[in-house]
Amino acid sequence: MAIFQSTDHSIATSNTGDPNSFAYCTSRERWPKILSSAIDEIRTTLQKVGLSKADVEAGKRIESQVTTLRSVMLSDGALQRIPGDGEADIEDYNIELDTLKDCTWLQSPWLYTECYMYRILHTFFSMSTPFWQSFDLFTTSKQQSLVDSKKGAIELVKRFRGMLKAIADKEAVDEATQKAIFEEMVQICLWGNATDLSLLTSLSVEELDSRQGKAVRESSKKNVVVDDTDQAWKLLSNLKSSGSSGIIHIVLDNAGFELLTDLVFVGYLIESGYAKKIVLHGKRMPWFVSDVNAPDLIYLVRGFADGTMYQDLDAEDNKELQDTGKYWQSLMDSGKLIYEADPFWTTHHPFGRMPAVSPSLFQELASADLVVYKGDLNYRKLSYDGVWPYDTPFSEVLGPLAKKHGGKGVRSLVLRTCKADVCVALEPGRAETLEEGWTRTGKYAVVSYWDAKS
Repeated sequence: MAIFQSTDHSIATSNTGDPNSFAYCTSRERWPKILSSAIDEIRTTLQKVGLSKADVEAGKRIESQVTTLRSVMLSDGALQRIPGDGEADIEDYNIELDTLKDCTWLQSPWLYTECYMYRILHTFFSMSTPFWQSFDLFTTSKQQSLVDSKKGAIELVKRFRGMLKAIADKEAVDEATQKAIFEEMVQICLWGNATDLSLLTSLSVEELDSRQGKAVRESSKKNVVVDDTDQAWKLLSNLKSSGSSGIIHIVLDNAGFELLTDLVFVGYLIESGYAKKIVLHGKRMPWFVSDVNAPDLIYLVRGFADGTMYQDLDAEDNKELQDTGKYWQSLMDSGKLIYEADPFWTTHHPFGRMPAVSPSLFQELASADLVVYKGDLNYRKLSYDGVWPYDTPFSEVLGPLAKKHGGKGVRSLVLRTCKADVCVALEPGRAETLEEGWTRTGKYAVVSYWDAKS
């Protein structure tokens, strides 16, 4: 039995029953739509030729289960204990549900209930036939989002290869230019598939150093309401100059174009000498519609390397994309780039519980030079999805992750666009200058850093 309550904050958390919260409309509008899309995807799959009779019958059962789940949700039914599917995390979900007591879909903690929804949805598949056990409801939408990003992908790859050339030619030897490239790479990785690349400068040394390039970088930062980029830069710069740079972990968010920006960031960190090895952390099951799992990474890298991702490319663009895909594949083949999917990432647990709930994962992250967390869900889990005052220090919301355990601590950098209610570490009074609902639109972002190794 897991023991984790003692590590929790006393802060109130976002709740689906609060009419003033983003959780309120999410639970009543977005979740039912997600389940409706899931039903459509199952039905589409059932119409495909080649499924065995057993798989067809199993698919119909899953469709019925999802339909029932959606009906219970819409009628504000009670959350039921998740049936065991052989995985250890189910016990923790059920312990938490028993602790919360009397939770209904529309009157419950948002973070727990959203994770619960995806986890119970997965049991419908994990306890079915082998075909459905390996089925990802969200593959079609994830892959289509990357295919639809053809123009942005080509442009980003060109910038990336220009940056690699500058590093190889040692054009970016002065510290000011190195910092400019770092700032630009953080911005690209921060905004992910929400970014308009036209708002960023080219990664050529000339444009980065130009007055216009500096102006564009400053302009692109105006909606970053918390910006600890300088602290992250100083860390990596010091590690590199001391020759002690080693391992960086990246806890991923979305597949598609955002994963492409993450892989560009990976290449930059390795080729610039800020890391010798990078570990990507994704999900072990379909999660939150667009979260990365192993097949998503393979699809992107192979699609680029094989030249099959995009149609109607000219020869030069096609070669650049293929060379880039082969470059990422070489990083994976050499062990410089590793993918992991620890079960902890698909639990409901806030990350502050990690030292108690998943000590082995905590030790792995604490042994790294830096851990980069991408996206909104990771931010919500880092902050317990709490109703914190906007000027609360980042270290306070991290709870146990803000300090050492057994002499080890995690160095955390969060790159997150705001699409929920929780947001902290703003300067006093800053939030009052922003429009109503600013935390939910994706227009604003945070770059938050905390060093628990110090």
